[in-house]
Amino acid sequence: MQKILIIDDDTRLVKNVTTYLNDFGYSIDAALNGRDGLNKVASFKPDLVLLDLMMPAIDGLEVCREIRKTSSVPIIMLTARGEESDVVAGLEVGADDYLTKPFSLRVLAARIKASLRRTNAAGAKTEAEKAVLVRGDLTIDASRMEVFKKIKDNDQVKKISLTGTEFNLLWMMASKPGLVFSRDRLLDELRNRELEAFDRSIDAHISHLRKKIEDSPKDPKYIITVWGSGYKFQER
Repeated sequence: MQKILIIDDDTRLVKNVTTYLNDFGYSIDAALNGRDGLNKVASFKPDLVLLDLMMPAIDGLEVCREIRKTSSVPIIMLTARGEESDVVAGLEVGADDYLTKPFSLRVLAARIKASLRRTNAAGAKTEAEKAVLVRGDLTIDASRMEVFKKIKDNDQVKKISLTGTEFNLLWMMASKPGLVFSRDRLLDELRNRELEAFDRSIDAHISHLRKKIEDSPKDPKYIITVWGSGYKFQER
């Protein structure tokens, strides 16, 4: 049974979502504030987190940051504001998807199903895909979904923590260096067509990925912007 954690201070929403999702066979737990939510991420070990953006004390952005320090669990951000800047902020701190309140419970269930399917697909790669790519200072292991970077100054290697979406983006582009990927193609490859993903969601994931793998995110040597076309992976 797959487990979903709801972190939201709206008790009515939590009750309605819990009742609805129970009918799909999910195991549901909930927290009404960010601090309890972080504790339940550690104890409940959910397969997916529904996270409210606006909460007292610790807001959703900070909760997302903390979760991403130790976990790549899929996170769907719930926001009462439909401003693009709010959505991009959530994606930049590691959320995988978003929904604007008020939302349809049927749409929420579809988003959850799609997100869990992508996660399961990423963990069930064929033997041919279970490979290791070495690109410059990066070692990208598809079987373990892990990335390591060699530190030039001291010759040490550090592990880079990526979300499932970030890893899939990196793997797609690094597997075909030099090939330009349009935003539409990246969305297709990530199987996000059924979602309300907009172009800036790809830009936000790329920006966050650069911050993790590049020595200088503003002057990247791996993920290069091809103006008017999209992105490509290229070692300088």
